[in-house]
Amino acid sequence: MRMLFVIVLAGLMQAARSFAPDTSLGGGAAGTALACGYLLLSAFLMGSIFKSLRLPRLTGYLTTGIIVGPQVLDLVSTPMVSNLQIFNGIATALIALTAGVELDLRSMRPLLKSISWLSGLAVCGTIVFISSVVFLLQSRLPFMHGLAAHQIAAVSCVLGVTMVAQSPAVVVALHSEMASDGPLTRTVLGVVVLSDLLVIVLFAIVSSVAKTMLGSETDALRAAGALAWTVIGSIAIGGLVGVVISTYLWLVKGRSALFVLAAAFLVAEVGQRIDLDPLLVALAAGVLIRNASDHGKRLQQEIEASSLPVYVVFFAVTGATVHIRELLVVGIPAILLILTRAAGFIGLGRVATTFADAPRQVKNFIGFGLIPQAGLALALALLFVKTFPRIGAAASALVFGTVALNEMLAPVLYRFALIRAGEAGASEQPVPTPETLTTDSKGVISAAQ
Repeated sequence: MRMLFVIVLAGLMQAARSFAPDTSLGGGAAGTALACGYLLLSAFLMGSIFKSLRLPRLTGYLTTGIIVGPQVLDLVSTPMVSNLQIFNGIATALIALTAGVELDLRSMRPLLKSISWLSGLAVCGTIVFISSVVFLLQSRLPFMHGLAAHQIAAVSCVLGVTMVAQSPAVVVALHSEMASDGPLTRTVLGVVVLSDLLVIVLFAIVSSVAKTMLGSETDALRAAGALAWTVIGSIAIGGLVGVVISTYLWLVKGRSALFVLAAAFLVAEVGQRIDLDPLLVALAAGVLIRNASDHGKRLQQEIEASSLPVYVVFFAVTGATVHIRELLVVGIPAILLILTRAAGFIGLGRVATTFADAPRQVKNFIGFGLIPQAGLALALALLFVKTFPRIGAAASALVFGTVALNEMLAPVLYRFALIRAGEAGASEQPVPTPETLTTDSKGVISAAQ
């Protein structure tokens, strides 16, 4: 029945696109509103269908966007998708707020050793692996032709940093969908958040070096100042945003979901216009609220109450932006890089967690939690185009291809890992109270079943 509704909605969307003039349903307000409603309903239904098949809901959202987007059926046109990019910023801010609120520094203290080893060894080591494979594949990458060896090495390093980027969006969405909690869940979240900060800093550094090697003039002092403003300024402004949200939650005792959505919108839209990173701003705000106030749980509830429609449209729009044609062009190199990235995270993740003496389920499954990829990699790919206009468009196609495949496969793998690790549904289990505790004949206290 749900699939029938999806087909009916597609037919209605096609009818609306066919009979209405392009001026009203192209890239205008009417067309954008229609596309938003259509994606919301269709993606939500597809998500429930995928859930019944024991697949992640967000894979259903992504699949919907790919199928109905400009690359396949074109029910949602390119101008519509472009106008709906506003959901990307709001969703990123909400996801970062959620990630920050979940980072209880006191409870994560025992995991800091694992997080540090994973960020240093698994993430940085995988950058080296990816960069090396890109360098070795130079003959199959047309944009590398005509470059000297040192220039190819520099571009390979930039692409290595770009492709190692992970996805807090996918991780947080899966944690919420699976109601997961435990060492694996918390370690993955900590590593993904920390590695995103690391990737942003490394990209600024290696791209500046690569610009110099490619003959472009670059002001090192100005680049350092821009990086400091992006990172330190974002964290500082995020602290102020956290104070504002915390104060509002303290003063207003009623439902505050609309205020949280408005705050996420302002962080996304204003932040990017003054060269701040909305992800870092919202993340810093969430960490402050969770660890310096008593409103962390309430903020998490308000986000959960209001974020589902935003997430559904966000992942559907993300799917609609998948570059299938570029994937066909760079298919073999993209597949090799995806395998290299996965092998790096899984293999080096196992080594890092062994050195850190991490729990068994973290050792066995940490790599699967680091594979998901989405927003940051795409953002860095677009920045790559601006930074290196001569080769950026062709090189970004390679990144788009790897992200497209990872978006479809990685959530399924991580869902499997959460189930095998026994952490799926753990956050829904009731906390034992004195009334539910029993004592056996040996005096051992346990929770009543």
